[in-house]
Amino acid sequence: MENHICPKCKGEEIKKGVMGATVGQVHMYPENKLRSKPSTISTEYCGNCGYIMSFYVDNPEDLG
Repeated sequence: MENHICPKCKGEEIKKGVMGATVGQVHMYPENKLRSKPSTISTEYCGNCGYIMSFYVDNPEDLG
């Protein structure tokens, strides 16, 4: 991310996280290829207030 300041609380403690579910990680699949190779989904969030600043797939090349 270009701007590492939280827009909600102006905190500067921006952390990276990985989306999870009760059984494992949440994955992104291409809409028309649900049986293809997935990619994990990561986030950047504020360590002070918890505001989620971005979501992104880690390996977009795997989604075709």
